[in-house]
Amino acid sequence: MQMRLCALILVAAASLGLSGCAGSLQSRLPLKWTIGFWYWHGNSAEAAAAKETPDALFFHAGTISKYMRLNAPEQWIVSRNLPGSLPVAREYWLVFRNEEPGVPDASAAPVLADRVFQLLRDARQRRLNVVGIQLDIDSPTSRLSRYADFLRVVRSELPAGTEISITALLDWFRDGTSIADLIKQTDEFVPQFYDVAAAGSSNDYRTIAAKIDAARWAPKLNRFGKRYRIGISTFGRARLVPKPDSSQKEYSGLRLFGDLTPIDIAGNPAFDLQTSHTEANELVLSYRATSKVQIGYNDFQPGDMVQFILSTPESIRAAVDSARRMRGNCVGIVFFRWPESNENIVMQPDEALMAAGLAPQEEKVVGVEQVDGHCAAVNCVDLYLLNASALSSKSARYRIRSSADLEYFLPQERVRVRMAGPSDLDLELPAYAGLNRMLLGRAVSATRVEFRIEQEQ
Repeated sequence: MQMRLCALILVAAASLGLSGCAGSLQSRLPLKWTIGFWYWHGNSAEAAAAKETPDALFFHAGTISKYMRLNAPEQWIVSRNLPGSLPVAREYWLVFRNEEPGVPDASAAPVLADRVFQLLRDARQRRLNVVGIQLDIDSPTSRLSRYADFLRVVRSELPAGTEISITALLDWFRDGTSIADLIKQTDEFVPQFYDVAAAGSSNDYRTIAAKIDAARWAPKLNRFGKRYRIGISTFGRARLVPKPDSSQKEYSGLRLFGDLTPIDIAGNPAFDLQTSHTEANELVLSYRATSKVQIGYNDFQPGDMVQFILSTPESIRAAVDSARRMRGNCVGIVFFRWPESNENIVMQPDEALMAAGLAPQEEKVVGVEQVDGHCAAVNCVDLYLLNASALSSKSARYRIRSSADLEYFLPQERVRVRMAGPSDLDLELPAYAGLNRMLLGRAVSATRVEFRIEQEQ
């Protein structure tokens, strides 16, 4: 088909006094702009809901690893996982992550292909439109030629028509590498414009997103004549930076938190807050401890600093606009990542799409949600605050009213909510402490009640 189409173009070109069908044909044809997400959780938690349907969902379908036994040859194994529930998308990609340093041996290719066959069979039964696989392999830049050889073997083992995509580190595209040989073995590639330093040797987590300079990157990425999408971060990160030693001018060492959110720190008088922005316009909240304090299992000393790095509508909008300016063979973006329903410092899918101008703007109304607490002798509900502005630079006060008197209210730890009367709750929300869905506490009453919320001036 491609040869026939190229021949037709040559005929047309000849009639116009032109010549050649240089470069990839796909660079000559209009390319559809697509929106995708990485989905990385499997069955670990319920996926967040979304109103908009993405074009593509790249979901973690397996891990490539090396199995070693004493006095036995090493063996490559590939796990297989088709999540029981996936967000709706127009097409799906099976993502296989290599957790080992370096590139898998060619002997891993048939094992990988076998898992792909099984997953494609399962996907057909569920009527999922799986179009290809994506390999997430952080190859050292010096070993890209070996990675290309591995892809060549993988291609020969896969079912006919299965497309191959790869994630790509930005360092691969510097001068003098074998990136062209690698790209030649793919159908598309996805440069990841985030955690650039963390992927190298410095382990610098002071930023997540890398600023996308289209003028710099478009020539580097379009020269291969191969379609590509831009990987954009939508997640946040919390880290502890211990106070510097007397001999140091800057902080050294760090610890990442997987469960700490701004509400755990905001409003605590033991911390002072400073705000800043990264080059990519992410918001940085730096809370410095002024006295010794314990939060959960974490002890903070005076001078310790807790930092939250958060995506913002501005950072997402700038990244998407820059990706569009790539033009050429850039066919869209992939957001990392689709969050779990209980995650708080990852942008929700609709929020990311609205920030990027890819979905209609919608003003969300602050509300309360009540979830049955399943108490035996009394009526009890867990009360959640919905849609409070997570990035508001100002504190806010709310009055939550119950339709009947409450017996008592048990506030969630570190949330400033208290009973202000038999049927009223007062909530104080510090700056930058709003979450998409925040547990306030448990309300207990003799009968079933309903709640409504009012913002106080």
